[in-house]
Amino acid sequence: MRDSRLSPEQLAKRLGISNMTIRRWMKKNSGESLPAIYEKIVWEAVYQMVAEGMLLPGSAFVQKAVNESQKLYFKAAMKCLGFKGPSRKAPRFSMDSIAKGLSQIGAKTPHQLEVQKRRKEILSFVRFGQDWKQRIWTLLKVVSSTSLSDRDKQVAYGGLFYLLCPLDLIPNNVPVFGLMDEYCVLGFASDHYAKKYKILFE
Repeated sequence: MRDSRLSPEQLAKRLGISNMTIRRWMKKNSGESLPAIYEKIVWEAVYQMVAEGMLLPGSAFVQKAVNESQKLYFKAAMKCLGFKGPSRKAPRFSMDSIAKGLSQIGAKTPHQLEVQKRRKEILSFVRFGQDWKQRIWTLLKVVSSTSLSDRDKQVAYGGLFYLLCPLDLIPNNVPVFGLMDEYCVLGFASDHYAKKYKILFE
């Protein structure tokens, strides 16, 4: 409310919840977490308000919302795509754990065939800029390499399949943030190869 300058009533309307719920939140300690059932609607409202110019993308509040939503969306995406995290604890998001998840996705033969069959569609994403182009070409170079084993190529296949995957948990039509998950996944995958196989990419 402070950043957007909306009244409790205006914010409630945007979120699709009651004024009383907003007023109840206002009485809570500022350090308390938002109830999980409301997280998604708040994040969607944040994205919309950024698109409308009501919130600044660089503000601490917006950055926190984006970071938190990215963690949740990425966990959900990995689960949907077959990555099995620890059963009792949330997975730790290190480069190794993300590479492991992408490797599990890329190990599936149908996913590899989909990447090979839809190369033209994959290349269509390079129009989004130089970073996209570099990440995509790095991964395509990996999957076509004759010096890497099939196992070594799994992370690349996983990253490219995610780009094509219809189970996109941040819809591409969400203003500003729609392609963020694909961009991040491609970055994780290409960084994995740049660090592990430097000679290939010099």
